[in-house]
Amino acid sequence: MKNQWDPKDEELLRQCTDEVIARINEIGDSSPGIIAARDIIDIVLERLAPEIYNKALNDAKKIITAWLSDVEIDLETLEQRD
Repeated sequence: MKNQWDPKDEELLRQCTDEVIARINEIGDSSPGIIAARDIIDIVLERLAPEIYNKALNDAKKIITAWLSDVEIDLETLEQRD
């Protein structure tokens, strides 16, 4: 079953699933299965993905704003004066 937030890289999904299972095994005494681990990944992605995405957009905005400011300064230095 594919969710809209599933990564396209199946190997990455498998690695994440294995890591979740390993972590749960470290802290508990019951062994989760692949379905339970992927449910956990789905919950985390569903809840955190928008926040992570928005943070990335804000970081990109800051970089672009700084770059545009530098371009504006460069253009001002090229301005011919009387």
